[in-house]
Amino acid sequence: MLVRTRPFNPAFDRRVDRAFDQLASSFVAGTTRRSPVVDAAWQDGSLVLTVDLPGTPGDAVGVAVAGRTLTLSATTPRLSWERSVRLGAALDPDQVSASYVDGRLTVTVGAVAAAEPRTIEISTTPAPAIEVEVAADEASASESDDQPENATSDNA
Repeated sequence: MLVRTRPFNPAFDRRVDRAFDQLASSFVAGTTRRSPVVDAAWQDGSLVLTVDLPGTPGDAVGVAVAGRTLTLSATTPRLSWERSVRLGAALDPDQVSASYVDGRLTVTVGAVAAAEPRTIEISTTPAPAIEVEVAADEASASESDDQPENATSDNA
C-alpha cells in the first residue's frame, strides 16, 4: 500500500479553511454572499493587511486604532462587516496608514523603532551640601533634652 502525505503548509491550510468557512456559510445562510477576507504579509519590516471590498464606496470603509487593537470595517445596505486585530509588541499602533483604491483596502502597520544605543555622560562634580533648618519649637525641645537625667534640682 502506498500512502502519500503532504508536509505542513500553513498557507495552503489557511486557504482550505477559508474555502470551507465560505462554503459552510453559504449553506447555512442560503446565499453565496461571502465575508471579506483579510490577507496579511510582511513587507519591508511592516505588516501589510489587504481586504478586497468590491463595489463598496470609500466612505463606507473604516479603519480605527484603539490602544493596541486595529479594527477594519465596512458598512453598506448589503454588507456589514468588521474585523479586529490585536497588534503585537513588535508593531507600533501610532504608525498605521491606510489606502482604499479600486475596491481594495490596504492597511500598513509599521514596526516599533529599535532603541538606538547612546552613551550616558557621567557627572564628576560632587553633589551640593544640603542645609537643614531647625524650627524654634524643635530647638527649645532639644535644649531641654540636653540636661542630664540624674541632675539634682535646687529644691531637694
